[in-house]
Amino acid sequence: MYGNTFITKHEEGGFVSDFVLHTNGNLKYYTIDKFDKTGLVKHCFSTRCGGVSSGIYESLNLKLDSDDKRENVLANFKIICDEIDVNYRNLVFSNQVHDDKIYKADKKDIGKGIFRESDILGIDGLICGESRVPIVTFYADCVPLFFLDKENKAIGLSHSGWKGTVKKIAKKTIEAMMNEYGSKSEHILAAIGPSIGKCHFQVGDDVADVFLEVFGLEVLDKRDGKYHVDLKKAILMQFEEMGIPKNNIACADICTYCRSDLLFSHRATGGKRGGLAAIMELI
Repeated sequence: MYGNTFITKHEEGGFVSDFVLHTNGNLKYYTIDKFDKTGLVKHCFSTRCGGVSSGIYESLNLKLDSDDKRENVLANFKIICDEIDVNYRNLVFSNQVHDDKIYKADKKDIGKGIFRESDILGIDGLICGESRVPIVTFYADCVPLFFLDKENKAIGLSHSGWKGTVKKIAKKTIEAMMNEYGSKSEHILAAIGPSIGKCHFQVGDDVADVFLEVFGLEVLDKRDGKYHVDLKKAILMQFEEMGIPKNNIACADICTYCRSDLLFSHRATGGKRGGLAAIMELI
């Protein structure tokens, strides 16, 4: 499925991630080992490597709403989608606003946001139960969430920034899959992709107070008088609340800020950056 790639378990901080790094020439991208083994999906999480963009967008920029040339971004989408054998003309984009709304995508939505005007507005999570409908969400520090119901053949992607995390978009995406597709927690694979780590997600007292109220001290760490939030821990708590078995969960121990050489990071660049994407399609 992935062409002539060099595949390695990615190591970060001595921990071998559940995400697998693929390298094909200059192109680099991740897939999730647990998802690959099902044979049910084509998917990836992009890096900044292997595209045609330049300057602050170098090189695999997947952010269309930027000052990068549209033809460059489209070429980048074609590069990554050809690699995972997905038709880039069929991509369905979310329109992210750091909220908790979920949209059920199907074949009527193919091409929305990339080649067709989209009416999918104010949406941070997409779910789908149809084959050959590739859904896409976008990142540059926020947390990418992947979901796969291996029994009922349904998928989900959600963008969990700090506001979405506090609003429990991870929990709400799982609930949406249960309501729409009859998914059961024991059949759902869930994955947390590369995102800003607790090491660099420093917040003010007001944001820390919100996390304390919703998740407790477990997600907070105070260093030199400043609070740091563990977004991944807050999401794992939601998975636990929804009864997702630990063996069904994959987590990338990869900080976008620390690895801004490989991944676009909003905080590391002061907002001068391209965008990453999570892409997934049922076979």
